Amino acid sequence: MNKMPYKLRCSMPGHSKDVRSVTVGDLMEECIVSGSRDKTAKLWLPEGLGFVCDQTYIGSEGYVSAVAVGGCSDNFPSGSVITGCQDGKIRVYNPGAVNPTSTLTGHTDTVCALVTRPGFLLSGSWDKTARLWQSDGSPVVTLSGHSAAVWAVEFLQCSSSASESILLTASADKTIKMWKGDSPFQSFKGHTDCVRALAVCDSTRFLSAANDATVRLWVTSGDCISTFYGHTNYIYGLSMMADRNTFVSCGEDRSLRIWKLDVSDECQQTVFLPAQSIWSVSVMKNGDIVTGSSDGLVRVFTQSSERTANPEVLQAFEEELAATSLNAQLELGGIKASDLPGPESLFEPGTREGQTKMVRHGETVSCYSWSSSDGQWTKVGDVVGAAGQSDSTKNLYEGKEYDYVFSVDIDEGKPPLKLPYNTSEDPWLAAQKFIHKNDLSQYYLDTVANFIITNSKSGTSSGASEKSSETYVDPFTGGSRYVPSSGNALSNSAMSQGEDPFTGSGRYIPPGQPKKPEPALFPVKEFLRFDQANIEAISTKLKEFNGKVDPKLQLADSDLLAFIRSADPSSTVEGIPHLETFLRWPSDKMFPALDILRLASRHSRVDRMLIEKEGLLDVMLAISRSTVPNCMMILRTIAHLLIHNSSQQILMDYRETIFAAILAVVTESDPSFLKHSQWKHVEISVSTVILNYAVLIHLKPSFATVEAKASLMSAIGEILSKLQEEEALFRTLVAVGTLLSNADDSVAIAHSLELKSKIDYFQNISGKVGECSKQVLILLK
Repeated sequence: MNKMPYKLRCSMPGHSKDVRSVTVGDLMEECIVSGSRDKTAKLWLPEGLGFVCDQTYIGSEGYVSAVAVGGCSDNFPSGSVITGCQDGKIRVYNPGAVNPTSTLTGHTDTVCALVTRPGFLLSGSWDKTARLWQSDGSPVVTLSGHSAAVWAVEFLQCSSSASESILLTASADKTIKMWKGDSPFQSFKGHTDCVRALAVCDSTRFLSAANDATVRLWVTSGDCISTFYGHTNYIYGLSMMADRNTFVSCGEDRSLRIWKLDVSDECQQTVFLPAQSIWSVSVMKNGDIVTGSSDGLVRVFTQSSERTANPEVLQAFEEELAATSLNAQLELGGIKASDLPGPESLFEPGTREGQTKMVRHGETVSCYSWSSSDGQWTKVGDVVGAAGQSDSTKNLYEGKEYDYVFSVDIDEGKPPLKLPYNTSEDPWLAAQKFIHKNDLSQYYLDTVANFIITNSKSGTSSGASEKSSETYVDPFTGGSRYVPSSGNALSNSAMSQGEDPFTGSGRYIPPGQPKKPEPALFPVKEFLRFDQANIEAISTKLKEFNGKVDPKLQLADSDLLAFIRSADPSSTVEGIPHLETFLRWPSDKMFPALDILRLASRHSRVDRMLIEKEGLLDVMLAISRSTVPNCMMILRTIAHLLIHNSSQQILMDYRETIFAAILAVVTESDPSFLKHSQWKHVEISVSTVILNYAVLIHLKPSFATVEAKASLMSAIGEILSKLQEEEALFRTLVAVGTLLSNADDSVAIAHSLELKSKIDYFQNISGKVGECSKQVLILLK
């Protein structure tokens, strides 16, 4: 007889940010412990059908990324609550105490995994190590051998002697290692991305889950004997049921999934949650499942009719799930809403548990998931703006919708001003409102009004859908749909549409206004970024090319969505799913994927994964020699990676290889490259990498070695004579000035490389290049 499907038992609010970890343990009675990005952990005790928070644990200097429950001991007669934290420390609490009783130190980065067994604690960290501790906090052994963060740890066999215990570690280096003592004696390879979770089946078998959206079953000989497919994005958590034949998983696809070890080709049940990231999962003795998610809630699901939430709570949960809004341009990936099936398609049964389908209901599009246990399609969200009406392309500003919202950079060092505009408005009236609201001089009126007319195509009343297709041609296809941004202004605050009338090669000074003295150009203390993008156009191009590449390299729409979402700054996606597949596409089809890589690399949540992928930088640099568009995107990605603390050391260590690749691009490229319409943007990308290296050396004394300065200046000396684009020359000269500022050894290095004679040539050029070169020469005197 089949058991009833899992349904909601209860939801437990209390945390103010993502719940990153949950675990089940015994502290006099079975309880739940949760850890959150709000820097707290909480103890939940059963009460009626639900649970109540019995204690909140504080003291962490960063978010709590792992939790565990320790057994009874002399120091903790009632057991203990243990947290792993962002500050690299492990804190141990008496269950009834708010503050930690003891703190374990040794890890040098976030502690992201904790597992306890009688007498022992095992921890994993972003510092690439795992550590075994005695229950009293004494360190036993450090497991060093992974080349990237250790995301998960487990005891495969636990002995009273630490040297006899067999341990498992899973890492962002895509491997799993099995240890005895401090030595690994077996390595498990097969995952194609960061391994995030482990679960032990028995003394000879275990499960692993990874960012490649698969769960694998391994035997201790090193063989993978089964692979479970079903998740459509990163898998973050695994937990075994008491029967040792059923397990659960959760991940970035908003789902909790139930599986059988002996049925690898089909998920038994998929439960969707109204949160993007389901970070952690644990199982209670009675089979109930506990989850922690990005909406800050702990939830419990049950198969028991006696413990299922009442009908009103279940209905509210289903309504919240159905109301979950999905981003149209990401979810559809360029698919026309008119091409989607209507509601009649819901009469057709799904082919597998968790299968998703987008359905058009008149002017709206909804996403449904197939539930095998219920035998029906369940609505899991509406796709916002998918109908393609003009309203779907509106921009929000102060709660109102506009056809355009421009970003206007008036003064350096100040935030850009927002200029909202609807095509039905009079441009001069809109300009006057903008001037009054921001207390600007009336001299700006004609400039602002003409800017609106030029960049909004006022007079055509064509709507927002034509915002960027009128004046540009796609340099890659000749079409007018997808244009990577140039990002030429040094301030990198160009308007979202067209050129900012107030900045660029010089500042706009209204007639009759005195010209302000130009500020010093260096040192530059902020990294430059390439932020502009048309995600919808990139998505469309990806969809188009996905259908043209080798079928073995084609990805499902859900996989394309997961990849595109990595570019969204508000997304909780960690890393860049399916990147390796895109990097195997033909070079002439790769550029939209590299554009997403360029956007994703702006965010610190992905830079660690990019840098720690073995050989990825070499692959990227090789790709930069394939086509002009690819070269531009790879260089922009490197420029972004220099911004993040966790990737700076590796990029400094790798600088000679990067500089050599840049020199090859500038000095050895095929003549056809130099004639390409986008070559000037390659030069700007080159100079931005150079400038960001200079900023890094200026800002961080630990990187300001003579060797680093010499290698960068040597590269600059060879590049300067090859650059033709004004903005590229300007940025490269600014990089020199930044290196020379307040650093006598930099001046000596520059003279030894004869940089002065190379820069002399540019001082007679009019404009900002000439002015900048003069300021550099002053520093060289």
